[in-house]
Amino acid sequence: MAYEIVMPQLSDSMTEGKLISWKVKPGDKVKVGDTIAEVESDKAIMEVQTFHDGIVRELKVKEGESAPVGSVIAVIEETSDNEQQRNEQPSNRATEQPVKTAPSNEELGTRNEERNNRVTEQPSNEQPMKAAPSNEELGMRNEESKPSVSSEQSKDAKASKSNDQRPTTNDRSSQRSKSIVDELFSNETPVSEKTPHSSLLTPHSREAIASPRARALAARYGLDLEKLQKKGELPTPAHAEDIERYRQRKYFTPKAWKLVEEYQLDPALFDSGKKHNEEEIKAYIEAHEIPRPKPLSSNQKAVIATVEQAAKTPVYHIYDHIDASLILQHESDELTVTVWLLKLLSETMMRHEVLRSTLGPQGIQIWPNASISLAIAKGEELYMPVLKDLNKMSPKEITDALKAMKEKVKERRLSPQDMRGSTFGLSNLGMTGIERFDAMINGTDSGIAAIGSTIDGKIAVTFTLDHRLVNGLQGAQAMETLKTLAKDEMIFKG
Repeated sequence: MAYEIVMPQLSDSMTEGKLISWKVKPGDKVKVGDTIAEVESDKAIMEVQTFHDGIVRELKVKEGESAPVGSVIAVIEETSDNEQQRNEQPSNRATEQPVKTAPSNEELGTRNEERNNRVTEQPSNEQPMKAAPSNEELGMRNEESKPSVSSEQSKDAKASKSNDQRPTTNDRSSQRSKSIVDELFSNETPVSEKTPHSSLLTPHSREAIASPRARALAARYGLDLEKLQKKGELPTPAHAEDIERYRQRKYFTPKAWKLVEEYQLDPALFDSGKKHNEEEIKAYIEAHEIPRPKPLSSNQKAVIATVEQAAKTPVYHIYDHIDASLILQHESDELTVTVWLLKLLSETMMRHEVLRSTLGPQGIQIWPNASISLAIAKGEELYMPVLKDLNKMSPKEITDALKAMKEKVKERRLSPQDMRGSTFGLSNLGMTGIERFDAMINGTDSGIAAIGSTIDGKIAVTFTLDHRLVNGLQGAQAMETLKTLAKDEMIFKG
């Protein structure tokens, strides 16, 4: 029994996931709970486990590729005792959904012979039979079909005249045999009609995992599928387009082929009578002003979705400064400016419940603790993990929580839970020297504080607030509280 493993939905907003790495390969044995892959979605990388014992039969998505949520990424062939029990109890198998697989070349040959046999057994003026009869049935039919001398001969004589204009059963058999191969090469160069099905398998290719069309193409080009898959030069499973791309690659140097793939150029644009080098491909790209495609990462797609949603939120801004004297006085390698800002903002949130509010199905929801989504950059990617219940933490505990979250971002090990639960956000670009900027609200948060650089002992702060949750007066009062707390010695003694 084969079971399909699908792309999981790791968050409410997830529509597709990126296959980061496979932890198994076709032919590997797996047990319930084994990790078979790592998948990235939105801003998190999660492990995908199998819930069945068995053997990995097929990996349908390549590393680095994306697949829609719910689409099949792998197939596991069950080998547990449960399968044997189901085989002994046919009624239990009624609810199972086995995976249909493409027929092998041996099966194709067998089906072709069965079709030929069925055509030979039935008279040319009868309708085709729906199922192949058993040997006993054939014997009984042969006895029954022996013609009588009186009436059947005259009927046969009349039928023979009309049948002269019809294809013979041998012609039909030949046409059906040919159609099996033609199906393999729809819209492709036909294989010789005399090619037997057994020739669709190159030496050792019976162990390879490939579609029937891929096998046929490999046989035509003389490629050893199994060997090429073991060397990593063809994917597992291999499809017809993989075979064609492999064949085309021989007309380019390795560096030239890398450019062809990077710029998504059609190899047919270049003469197949010679081998092309990197300089020729570069010259073609420059002459035709071809842009280099840069696919969106899962993180970039998530950021775009968040920004587009934020653009629909009715917001307003409040601009002000807070005194930086105590922050700078208590700043250290451990207790950074960001740590103190998180502490000040969480205290402000506890004094103004509107900053702990979100819109729910039944109206406004007021959450009990101060959980803040913090903008953290890693290279070109931006993450907004959530530091939860900061109002319950000391500055030292906030430092530890921040370090742990940064480590998760660095290793790209954020979980969906790390991205949920905030009601307000913080984005600090002060270290870059920028004086002031506006930030966009993250998800369902009520607002976000954008922190600029320190000038003349003051830090520029901009509130972006959701007008549905926080009115102008409430926003101004929250800003005043933040300014007051920044000058409170008791906050910095915690």
